[in-house]
Amino acid sequence: MKKTDPRTKLFLLIAINVVMMTGKITGIFVPIRIILTLIPLLLMIREKWYRSSLLYFLAYLYVFLLEGYTLQDIPKVPLIILLFTTGLISRFLAGLMMAYYMMKTTTVSEFVTAMERMHIPKVVVIPFAVMFRFFPTIKEEWQDIKNAMKMRGIGLAGRNPLDVLEYVMVPILMSVSRIADELTAASMTKCLSVDGKRSHIACIGFSALDVLLIICAVLGLFAHFFVGGIIGA
Repeated sequence: MKKTDPRTKLFLLIAINVVMMTGKITGIFVPIRIILTLIPLLLMIREKWYRSSLLYFLAYLYVFLLEGYTLQDIPKVPLIILLFTTGLISRFLAGLMMAYYMMKTTTVSEFVTAMERMHIPKVVVIPFAVMFRFFPTIKEEWQDIKNAMKMRGIGLAGRNPLDVLEYVMVPILMSVSRIADELTAASMTKCLSVDGKRSHIACIGFSALDVLLIICAVLGLFAHFFVGGIIGA
C-alpha cells in the first residue's frame, strides 16, 4: 500500500483547518464540512486505526445530530454549554486528527524530502523536522516517568496539586529542555543546515489517491470561499 505523500497531508491539514475554523454550520457549508471531515476518517481506516476511527466518527455524529436537531429546543444555560462543546469538536477535531495522522505516518526523512522539493527555506524545515520527533519522544518520556513513579509506589490519585507538580511537571520540563537540545543537535548532525543539494533515501511521490484527495480539498476550498460567500461577505 503506497503511503500518502507528505505534501498532500500538509495541504489537507491546511484546507481542513481553514474550512472548519472560518466556515458556518448552515447552508452550503454543511456538505463541505462533512466531506472534509470524512477525509481524516477514511485515511485512518486505511491505516487500520479502527478504534480511533470509531471514536472520531461518533464524536462528529454527536455534533452534527446535536447541532441539527436539538439546539433549538433547549433552555439557555444548557444551550450555551452544548454550543461550546459542539463548537470545540466541530472546529478543532478534524484538524487535530489530520495533524495526528500526518505526524504518525510521516517520518522525518520523508518530511524533509517533501519540504526540500517544495523549496521551503531551511529555517522553516529544521524546526519542523525537530517537532516531528519532539512529540513522540515526549510521549516516551511520559511513559518512563509513570513507570518510575509506579516502581516507587507513587500514585497521583487524591494527591495535593503541588505533589503533581513535583512528581510530574518538573521531570517533564527537564526532559523537554534536554530533548529539544538533543533533537536539534541530531538535525545538525544529519547536515540539515548545510547548503547545497542533498541526497535522500526517502521515496515519496504522488499517487492516484493523492490526486483525488487534493482535488477534494481544492473543490472544498473553492466552494467554501466563493460558493459559500466567504469572500465578499
